[in-house]
Formats: sequence, structure tokens, C-alpha cells
Amino acid sequence: MTELDNSEKALSQTLITILEPEEVPLTFAYHNRTIDVRPIATALLRLGYDPDSLARDLWKRITDSLQKIEILRKLLRTCNASMVLPSPDSGFVPRRPRTWQEVRSKFVQSDDLKASVISWTRDFYLDLLLTIMAPSRTPTPSDRSTATRNQQTFRRKLFDRDGVVSIIGRVLDIPSYPPPSGVTYFSAETLQGAHIIPCIASGHSELRKALSIFAGQSVESLLTGSQINDPSNGLLLDPSTHSSFGSFRFGIECRDKTYRLRKLYPDTLLPMTLAVHNDGEKLLFAWESHLVPPPSELLCNVHLAIGRVVRESNAFRTIFSILEDEEEFNSGNTNGEYWLVTGASYLERKLRGLAASNYPDTDGPDEEERLGRDNHVITRG
Repeated sequence: MTELDNSEKALSQTLITILEPEEVPLTFAYHNRTIDVRPIATALLRLGYDPDSLARDLWKRITDSLQKIEILRKLLRTCNASMVLPSPDSGFVPRRPRTWQEVRSKFVQSDDLKASVISWTRDFYLDLLLTIMAPSRTPTPSDRSTATRNQQTFRRKLFDRDGVVSIIGRVLDIPSYPPPSGVTYFSAETLQGAHIIPCIASGHSELRKALSIFAGQSVESLLTGSQINDPSNGLLLDPSTHSSFGSFRFGIECRDKTYRLRKLYPDTLLPMTLAVHNDGEKLLFAWESHLVPPPSELLCNVHLAIGRVVRESNAFRTIFSILEDEEEFNSGNTNGEYWLVTGASYLERKLRGLAASNYPDTDGPDEEERLGRDNHVITRG
């Protein structure tokens, strides 16, 4: 193990340093699987949209009782380090010659502190990563007409903003054929209105809460009620690109009102439509109409940050297998003890979203939105 310096560290880096060693396992069980906490927690603290917000939230969990605070005091006193509540810009400052190795080795010896880290990571895994990657539900007959009407209005506004050719992929909307004079396109499909943050957020209080902590600011006003279908939360995409976007295989970065495509996986794991773009290529939205808002800078960057966390933590494969099991469960194709484990896990995840919801799900996605998020793996080549 390499020696670590004793310099002052930001809170997020302090927590990453403490969690880094792998001598003591940090795991939780979910859906008949053992989930490793460390790569998820460190990816959130390193790559979250606002790492300081996530670090403060984890620190609050670690110090939510006098007993835990006393454990921390004793832990740091044995390392000759001061016990102070770190600010967003500063962390523990051990006095020489004590090292961070000693701090972190003693941290993982406390069951209470380990339990806090595990529960925090488990909450974000269930309420953010797993939930946001799950396919949206198909509306029931009672709300199908409302959802379809909302989706049609949403899609029409996106056409008003971007025209009949998708900005990503340069795909022409088939009903618009032949295209207007001078329009360049590479293929033709029926384009879909894709939500940057999926519709499930409008009726899922725990997802909105997790997104707000992840973003370091409240996203409630952007994702509840009719706001979920605002064009600032939308893109025009062909079905395969929509699916790839929904499974966080690429994203959009926005800095100083400049949008750039960011590929999170190799081209072999991306739809052919993305082959026409280079990673980092500039994207021009709202060139058709400046009266319709462009994609939200915040929502684009939050979506991209989630994709980076999923990739960095290697969570995609496990999440995909869990969602496949849930699909089998909902189809009635599992049985015995495995059926019970799958059903209990699935029910827990659904109940978490309903626990404190104040917003009825009246603006859910229609069949188009569901299909756009059903296929989690797109391969070619």
C-alpha cells in the first residue's frame, strides 16, 4: 500500500480516502445478489454532479447519533487527529506522523460507521441508479389518454424547436418525408420524444430527493406535474438512440450554453446513429425556434454524471440483470424461493418510491416512452 500524505483534504476526498482500502468487505444483499459498496460510494463522491453535496449527506449519515460521534472522536484521538465537523472545503487534518492509512484502517473496524456507509450507498443504489434505469411503466387504461396527449404535445414542441431531423444522429422523421429543401440526414425513422430525466421521477418522491442531493440543489420544480413534459427536459431521438440514452450509454454536456456529445461506452456498444458524431462534438439545439426552451443545462449534466457513476462503478451489468429478473417476475416466469426473493426486492423498491409522494402520477409516459427505455443493451459491429 502506498503512503498517503497528511495534507488537508476536502470532505469528499476525506471520505474517499477512508473508504478506499479493501481489506474489510463493505457489501449489502439485494435481489439475491451481493452488491459491493466501495465502487458505488466512491464513484458517487468522485463523479456526482455535486460531490460536496453527496459528501455532506454521507457525513450527516455517519454522524447522526451521539454514539457514532463518540466512536469518531475515539478513532481520531488514537490517530492523534482532531475531531471536527468538516466544512465543504476541508476535512480531517491528522497531525504528523500519523497517516491516513491509520485513520481508514480504524474506521472500517467500527460496525456502526460501516453500517452508515452501507445504508447510504444502498439508498442511492435503489432510489437513484436502479430506479432511473428501470423501464417506465405502461399507463393503465384510465390514464392512457392523458399520457398520450401529454406525449404528443411534448413531441410537437420538440419538433418546433429542433426541426424534423434529430440533432443527434441526423435521423429524419419518417412522416416528414420528403424533407425540406437543404436538410441533410443519414437515415429515416419515426422520431420519439425522449425525456432527459425519465417520467418516473414525477411520481417518485425518493428519486427526486436522491436527484436533488446528487445535483446539490432542488429539482422538484423541474420534475413534478406537467414540468416533467417541458421541452427543456426533452430530446428528439430515433428509437435505438433513445434506448441507448435511457440506459446512460451516452450523454450531453453543457458548459456556457454550449452542448457537446459525450460517449460513455465504445462505439461497438452504441447505436449506428452515434457513429456520425465524434466524442465531444458540438450540438446545436433550438435552431428552428428560440421560442421553445433548449435542453436544460442542469438536467443534461445531471444525466451525464449519473452515466459516469454507473460506468465507473461497474453497476450497469448488475442493474441490467436485476431488471431482467424483475421482468421475468412480472411475467410470472419465476418460482420457488427465487420468486420470493425477487418479489420482495421488487416490492421494496416500488414502496420506496411511494413512501412520501405528494404528486399523483397523472403525467406518466405513453407506450413510446416505455419502448424507448426497454432495451438496455444496444450492440453492433
